[in-house]
Amino acid sequence: MRSPLELRTADRAGTPFAVPARAATAVSLAAAGAVVLVEVTAGWGDLAWLPLVAGLLLGVPHGAVDHLVPAYRLRWGPARLAAFALGYAVVAAAAWLVFRAAPGPALAVFVLLSAWHFGTGETAFADLRADRPVRRAALPGAVLGGLVLLVPLVRGAEQAAPVVAAVVPGSDGRLPPGVGAVVLAVVLPAAAALAVALLLEARWAEAAEVGALAVLVLTAPPLAAFGVYFGCWHSVRHTARVLAEDPANAPDLVAGRLGAPLRRFAVAAALPTVAVLAVLGLLWSAAGGWRGLLATDLPLLAALTVPHALVVAWLDRAAPGPARPRARGGHVAR
Repeated sequence: MRSPLELRTADRAGTPFAVPARAATAVSLAAAGAVVLVEVTAGWGDLAWLPLVAGLLLGVPHGAVDHLVPAYRLRWGPARLAAFALGYAVVAAAAWLVFRAAPGPALAVFVLLSAWHFGTGETAFADLRADRPVRRAALPGAVLGGLVLLVPLVRGAEQAAPVVAAVVPGSDGRLPPGVGAVVLAVVLPAAAALAVALLLEARWAEAAEVGALAVLVLTAPPLAAFGVYFGCWHSVRHTARVLAEDPANAPDLVAGRLGAPLRRFAVAAALPTVAVLAVLGLLWSAAGGWRGLLATDLPLLAALTVPHALVVAWLDRAAPGPARPRARGGHVAR
């Protein structure tokens, strides 16, 4: 007879989220480790922008099927789906216009929104991976968001200053004096306290990941650290969630097959991804280097982030628990 722990482990293995969660965890940890390894062995030097640009490009597809997520949950038809996609585009366009009209305040709001989005994404992924209800854990989310975004931002303030200056006309792109020291003095001890709290709750994987993220943002060049986090950690884990949301993927995922769900995702994400990459290609050709690209691209990224973050927030709120079909007797339970 199997122990209760073995039974719980086997039960979780039959959920659609189990296989993509394991794959996403492995990819994210391996990518973060690779960037750190390059830094400690050879150093990124002047090539630190490569992981940043690569990460931003790799992260584009993860939000490309946002318009389908409510349809997965609510079984919407084509008319409602088209209306939602139109509303998504309207919100993005409004956010872009606000960014262009008031770039300074908009940039500050964008940074805070992104930190919240990244942090809550981490806590939601951890809850789902452990087969727990998704909790809106504000404090852990704030700590993790600060760790993965604010720490690289203040550590790389000098490199980011020309980009910020180009985005916010009339500014020198530099943080006010003392802001960087305050961020590090608050976020790093809070991250250490969060890791200890997770260890005390025997949540070993989550505690180890807090440590891995801390090593990444403190060891790798700030630009490289954020690039690998966005493209190979945050985006990959969100994609794992989307794969598990698609009802068509459930039979494959509970059977341990990841190939077909990935192909379905690739097909669904192809057109929006190509459209965004085409725009980025045009921006790149006119930007005159990676800093110019970032300065031109930042308002576009901000515009797309607003509706994306809202969709993910709805996803967390609409499904507080891991209510997913499970494999029983070789069939998917309905």
